[in-house]
Amino acid sequence: MRIAIVTPYTLLNLGLKHLLQKYFDTTPILYNEISEFFNNAPEQFDAYILFADTIIGYSDFFLPRKSKIILLASEGSHLPETSMTSLDIHESEESLLEKIQQFIEHLDKQSEILPHELSPRETEVLRLVAKGLMNKEIADRLNISINTVLSHRKNLTAKLGIKTVSGLSFYAMMNGYISDIDDK
Repeated sequence: MRIAIVTPYTLLNLGLKHLLQKYFDTTPILYNEISEFFNNAPEQFDAYILFADTIIGYSDFFLPRKSKIILLASEGSHLPETSMTSLDIHESEESLLEKIQQFIEHLDKQSEILPHELSPRETEVLRLVAKGLMNKEIADRLNISINTVLSHRKNLTAKLGIKTVSGLSFYAMMNGYISDIDDK
């Protein structure tokens, strides 16, 4: 499993790396600088460990991957209700290990259910379908044939199990692919 730890705190990063190596037989890649993270193919990772301010600051990248994120918090900081796994950096080692184990099990189950991620072109087609464009409009905007648009829509249906435009629109909004459906 490829994990990226993205925080500006060297000691915290090293501690998390040690726990993951010792108990989960994985060696995460550490990033103290967000620019360094984005310069090294960030989509290659299976999971991300970071603070909420990083997610907020780079929401276009992280929101579609929210199920792959462990959100870090410090004692006393208020975390919004979210479906993301969260770790308080002041928790006991046992508690941290238990939450990380649950997260890894969740990722394993998720990869069994959805073995294929959306391709960049499928993501573009999903965004345009969610924004209400017709197949011909999508084809014109992306400079592809209508048959290619139909193929991408067929792949989306197969991968996501969603057949309706309203279902695709809801999925796109809830998973961060689009932020405002009226923004064409």
